[in-house]
Amino acid sequence: MNTETELKLSLPKEQIPLLKTLTFWKKFASPSPETVHLGNTYFDTASLTLSQARVALRIREKNGQLFQTLKTKGESLNGLTRRGEWEWSIERPELDIEGLKKVWPESLGAFPKESLIPLFSTDFDRTCWLVEWSEPDARVEVALDYGLVRSGDESSVICELELELVEGDENALQMIADQLAKTIDLKPADKSKAERGFELLQRG
Repeated sequence: MNTETELKLSLPKEQIPLLKTLTFWKKFASPSPETVHLGNTYFDTASLTLSQARVALRIREKNGQLFQTLKTKGESLNGLTRRGEWEWSIERPELDIEGLKKVWPESLGAFPKESLIPLFSTDFDRTCWLVEWSEPDARVEVALDYGLVRSGDESSVICELELELVEGDENALQMIADQLAKTIDLKPADKSKAERGFELLQRG
């Protein structure tokens, strides 16, 4: 299991061009940003067993490869989140149930008896910068996500910045955010993409 520590922030979509051209990247980021498209399908039981436990289960397609990810509930305050994460590659766009059972945390209780079914999806472009920070020392991946959360006929725009700690001092996350916020209108975003998807599902 990995522990994911990230700071999630929202921004107006109109400021995306400005964000991408900030001199901040030339000073602190290496190498040049990479943009990839990410397609994700989220799964749960019909009675939303995982959602009620604040657990997210998805299959992600990235550059022609498939990955299955399980994320557990975590602490979230002012956009800063810590949570458990398991991710592994899969061969087909269907759930690896046996692999999921192997990593299923005891803290979640028994593995669901109900079938796991696809409920909603997210599709977005992700542009990533790797920031080398000092005082405190840290390496941080800054990801701009822009796209949609979809559930049936309902949809919601994704426009957010995720600062994920790769290594080092987590205090660097807020320091980097403060620097970016001098130019970009950033606001804390405590809801994950999965939580937003479940909200759309209930709305529909």
